[in-house]
Amino acid sequence: MASTTSSILAAMALVQTGSAFVLDLPIWFRTTYALVNLPVGTPPQEHLLLFDTGSGSSWIADKKCADEVCKNTSGFSRNGYDIDASSTGEDLGVYDSVDYLGGKTGGPAVSDKFQLGDASWNQSFIAANDSSWSFIPGDGFFGMSFSSIAQPSTQTIVETMMEGGLLDEPKFAIYYGKEFNFTEDGEGVLTLGGSKEDQYVEGEMTWLPVRKDQVANGTAYQLWRSTLRQVSGRRDGSADDGGQSFNGSVEFAAGKANGVFDTGAGTVSLPTQAVSDVYKSIGWDYEALLNGDFLPLCTDFNSTWSVTFTFSDDDVNFFNMSVSGDQLARNGFAGRDDACVPPFDDSESEGLALIGQSFIRRFYTVFDYGATNVEDFKPRIGFGQLKKEYQPPAVNA
Repeated sequence: MASTTSSILAAMALVQTGSAFVLDLPIWFRTTYALVNLPVGTPPQEHLLLFDTGSGSSWIADKKCADEVCKNTSGFSRNGYDIDASSTGEDLGVYDSVDYLGGKTGGPAVSDKFQLGDASWNQSFIAANDSSWSFIPGDGFFGMSFSSIAQPSTQTIVETMMEGGLLDEPKFAIYYGKEFNFTEDGEGVLTLGGSKEDQYVEGEMTWLPVRKDQVANGTAYQLWRSTLRQVSGRRDGSADDGGQSFNGSVEFAAGKANGVFDTGAGTVSLPTQAVSDVYKSIGWDYEALLNGDFLPLCTDFNSTWSVTFTFSDDDVNFFNMSVSGDQLARNGFAGRDDACVPPFDDSESEGLALIGQSFIRRFYTVFDYGATNVEDFKPRIGFGQLKKEYQPPAVNA
């Protein structure tokens, strides 16, 4: 990659509070994928990583994988990690592999120096010598879920930094910016160790509790997930469709469905039994969409329809998160600029809603651990409506 270490250090905003930091990492977009640049090793080499709240392990393609072995169909070159070129690199003597919903990767677990401005630390990650992520326009993944699902010999970057006292607050926050196709100096920012609601948010934040998962020896926080109780949709009639209105909802029993907030996913995937009914609630025919009998034009993505996700862990406090059709528009479907990607697909699970970037980027989002130590975690996810000056333009405007 053409970028240099001095470029990221110049672009990155850093605020130091005592020995702790608030770090602002500029978000790069390449063909709709959101990435951040992290310097690794001694001397430092920059690596563009896809930040992913849906996984725990971080990995970087090694030099041979990037240059020769691993298929690359992204249209962008990759900068492979070279442990032999780093005086601080250490092979941990363990081979790790990660299976994702959309691919897999594997390689030796290593440790090396990471540096962001004056903040530096030793970080474990996978130096991938095998990866099926051919279409990712970066060097690897920056896992941002919980270390409980990271590979045994690795730990998430954020938890490593918290344990080392490097972050001012146990949280990170995301503003995606206004342009989601190709940027190297866009307005988007990933903030580690703090959040900036006063700058970006209009009104109050909506906070969702994060639920624990059952594990072999009890319970643990694994993903940024909250208990999903209902998905509802509605469409207000207009003169263009004869004034016909639609509405409907799909309810889930307590504890039977989850909404996982996953920045590594591009779209919103609904529980299998909900997909057709949610499309029906906004006046669309899911079967026609699947069969190619309906091409969703970007003009079909407008403010006459909306979808609301309702979350509750206790059947007492309910939290609603809504987006309108115009907010979910992403053009380029079927190779056409005037056609937009269908807003929802099937998660292929009756208990999983995978809520990806198309939804998350409409808000200022804060992922708050609630404490620095794992045993004290009380995580929650905050969503704030963006102030007008920070809202991305409508695709079909």
